Amino acid sequence: MRPHPLRVLVTEEVAHLGANGAGHSRGRLDDLVRTIEHLVKPIRVWVNPEHTVQTALILMRGHQISGIPVYDGQQVLGVVESSQILGVDLEAPIHTIMRTDIPNFSPKSPLMTVADWFANHQCTLLPIVEEGKLVGMISVFDLLTEIGRSYDPMTGLPWSDYLREWSIEQLAEGKEVTILFFDLDNFGLFNKRYGHLVGDEVLRRVAQVIREELNPETDVVCRWGGDEFAVSTLRRREEAGLLAHQISRQISSIRLPEVDQPISVSYGYQGGKRTREREQVHFAATVDNLINLASQECLLMKGMGTARGGAQLTLPMQAAVEPRPPEKRIRIQSVSYEREGKRARARVYLQYENRMLEGQAEGEAKMQPLVAESVLNALAPILPNTVRLSILEVNESVGETGQAVVFVILIWENGEARQELVGSALLKEDAPRAVVSATLDALNRPLARVLERF
Repeated sequence: MRPHPLRVLVTEEVAHLGANGAGHSRGRLDDLVRTIEHLVKPIRVWVNPEHTVQTALILMRGHQISGIPVYDGQQVLGVVESSQILGVDLEAPIHTIMRTDIPNFSPKSPLMTVADWFANHQCTLLPIVEEGKLVGMISVFDLLTEIGRSYDPMTGLPWSDYLREWSIEQLAEGKEVTILFFDLDNFGLFNKRYGHLVGDEVLRRVAQVIREELNPETDVVCRWGGDEFAVSTLRRREEAGLLAHQISRQISSIRLPEVDQPISVSYGYQGGKRTREREQVHFAATVDNLINLASQECLLMKGMGTARGGAQLTLPMQAAVEPRPPEKRIRIQSVSYEREGKRARARVYLQYENRMLEGQAEGEAKMQPLVAESVLNALAPILPNTVRLSILEVNESVGETGQAVVFVILIWENGEARQELVGSALLKEDAPRAVVSATLDALNRPLARVLERF
């Protein structure tokens, strides 16, 4: 069986825009999202269910069309394409061969929603209905040029207009979105050193990594331009942060035979929190503002050389890997946690080059925050006075494999700059040690940069 025309062109990211197919009645939203209105072709002929196959064939040939709607004057019941007529008894009634599993699209239906349906069904024609009356037809081939303009042929990802439209749709439905913005580090120099062919391959691999880390039910991705990528997600802000962190990890694990330097990415994210009722909000402006804020955070991260993020609290992580100490310069020597009644003490010993760092914390018997605090206390002597570290959250999550994961969210302040950092580690038998590993993982890149300077 030949692949569907739009399935070839449209990547899997298209296939989860939502398929309710109904026309939208959200006022201004119709002006913000591209619809199929300009692609709908008026239809002057149709058949009713009791007409014969021969009647449909004569009408299709006479009007030079490849399909015809089945309409009883009150409602559209189905569609018949020329391919369905081959080898069929010409005297058979249309209702015996017509296709009935068709959505009720209107001229105001979003273009990407219609493309989604075509991409997932072996059908090339759809009748279009407005206020219950048949007004025209649309073909999958009418969409090919339109969709083709919106996709990057090198990475297979859509461009930014798709992400914006999807995000606007979600906001209009009362959902919250978070925007993640990614920018490859030093990509200009990378291209100069290795050439554009290798650079293009890096972009393709990065696009693949991002796509594989997403859940198509809640996330969409686009190539923003150059070496920048963006993700819009229904995950709340904290969950999106851990997703961004996981994506950056997977990107750093990309290896190419021609390349002897690591591939890394900076990122920022914004959104996921409702601040006021949506009725008076201009959805497009909201999306653009989130994109702008996320890109600014990405630039801040690039300038500081920091990894930032949030935490995945309820949605499963894809796959956590054992974190690496920053450039292998800080190592865990020992971790202890002692509880006495309602109070407890955590102590950690770390090694930095030839120096032993000791940190401890006492307080209410809550193992995870106490151990994380002891790590920050141990690192305090080697940090510049301008840096302030604090704990925002320490918690656990369970990945898709059933493996428990510890994640830590820290606040890194350096002068006026303030960023969230996230780290995670697999939770094995030694839970306190996993908290230390996750804390160091959160500090991976910023700590390495700071220690290089001081």
